[in-house]
Amino acid sequence: MTNDQKENLHEPQFIPFKAETRQLLDILIHSLYTDRDVFIRELISNASDALTRISFEMLTNRDVQDPNAELAIWITTNPDEKTVTIRDTGIGMTDSEMIEDLGTIAHSGARTFLEAAQKGERKITEIIGQFGVGFYSAFMAAEWIKVTSRSCRPEASTTSWFSTGGDTFSIETAENKERGTEIVIKLKEDAQEYTQEYRLKQIIKKHSDYIPYPIYIGESDEQVNRQTALWRQTPQEIKQEQYTDFYKQFTLDYEGELAHTHIVIDAPVQLYALLYIPSSPNRSVLTPRKNDGLQLFARKVLIQEYCQDLLPPAFRVIPGVVDFEDLPLNVSR
Repeated sequence: MTNDQKENLHEPQFIPFKAETRQLLDILIHSLYTDRDVFIRELISNASDALTRISFEMLTNRDVQDPNAELAIWITTNPDEKTVTIRDTGIGMTDSEMIEDLGTIAHSGARTFLEAAQKGERKITEIIGQFGVGFYSAFMAAEWIKVTSRSCRPEASTTSWFSTGGDTFSIETAENKERGTEIVIKLKEDAQEYTQEYRLKQIIKKHSDYIPYPIYIGESDEQVNRQTALWRQTPQEIKQEQYTDFYKQFTLDYEGELAHTHIVIDAPVQLYALLYIPSSPNRSVLTPRKNDGLQLFARKVLIQEYCQDLLPPAFRVIPGVVDFEDLPLNVSR
């Protein structure tokens, strides 16, 4: 952004998207109509990353905007206005960062994502979060998106970004607000289900239950996520009944498990896994898990419900979770 543009931010500045970003938006707006829940997952994941960044910043620097603000995520809806709003008190963005982060999509991220999408080896919704392009999944359900953010830097002003998914986005100075980012999404007519709090709770329970910060739904600030991922805790600190309780909740097999293994690996990749051997090879009729495969997470965010690439077919009856800190594109490696 030029100095002249910065001085005129009280007037909306219209800036063209980069060519690759434009291609990405075309795919998301016109091609993806299944698994649209992924946009809630991605926006919550982005908010969690922003909260983690401000947590690290405040370890050595308390000279930040709103240093005592609760580190959390709030989601509210307005069925009359057909909007859903996701707000966090994370590190926030300056005007230049908004143009860089929301206008160019993590530099090479868009190109790499497009290449992966064209190969068609895996569903787009399973890989979208790996290239810094997860924010744009919201355009699957949005008529327009407005992002308002204030950086943690005390001298920074509040800036607003707006896009309908067309060729340009606008950016301008906004009213003062607390540190963090607020995303308002005007939903398409066929996406009104996301104004219903029960649907948002379903999505959070499935994909974002283990985000390490509170996620509040509605005006009553009801926390809906559990936060603690059992598999990421130190095995020596976990009691057997905790493993069994998790297994019963995970499978609804109230007979309990025959055995379990809890794996924590730092190299060559950092991963956590919690696998169970059921007491019977036959699934309970009550189990929510209707297919074989492990739940695959990336940094505590559910990426794939039934991943069959991590165990040999002979072990298909084993339920459990695997969580990568840095998930490779080709997990079959």
